[in-house]
Amino acid sequence: MKLLTFILLLTMLVSQCQNKPDSKSTSRTPSEDDLIEMNRSLISRDQGLIREYISKSDRTYKETGTGMWYSVITGGGNGKIKTGDNVTFDYECSVIDGATCYSGSQTLRVGFADAGAGVTEGLQMMSLGSDYMFIIPPYLAYGITGDGNRIPGSAILIYRIRIKEIN
Repeated sequence: MKLLTFILLLTMLVSQCQNKPDSKSTSRTPSEDDLIEMNRSLISRDQGLIREYISKSDRTYKETGTGMWYSVITGGGNGKIKTGDNVTFDYECSVIDGATCYSGSQTLRVGFADAGAGVTEGLQMMSLGSDYMFIIPPYLAYGITGDGNRIPGSAILIYRIRIKEIN
């Protein structure tokens, strides 16, 4: 009798714990149009923050076709970096509020390393000896998830990159 009561009670508990939709829930999967509108809203917000940052800066920035901004500190020599070049550079990376995320020296093969679309685009604008500042929106950097370490999700990044060597 105790065993039968225990089994009946266990069966009732299990049936109550099943993953059933909440009748009060109004959530639904966003449509493609909803996702497009969310993206537009995020990009618009990021553009506003970038423009505000630039307005407070003493530097002159230009926007690329992708939405990244750059400022030339030192132009460098002739011959732009291209896909496949091995490039050694010094860099500082911070979020738009000024908090430093990373800095150091790095060597990578342009277009074949996981440097992010914004950094890859920026490197290909540069040449030996050049020194640039870049403002990189999240969709050209680490997106809505961040890097899982020092760069938060949806972060607008400020990079300073100085080219030391190209092979």
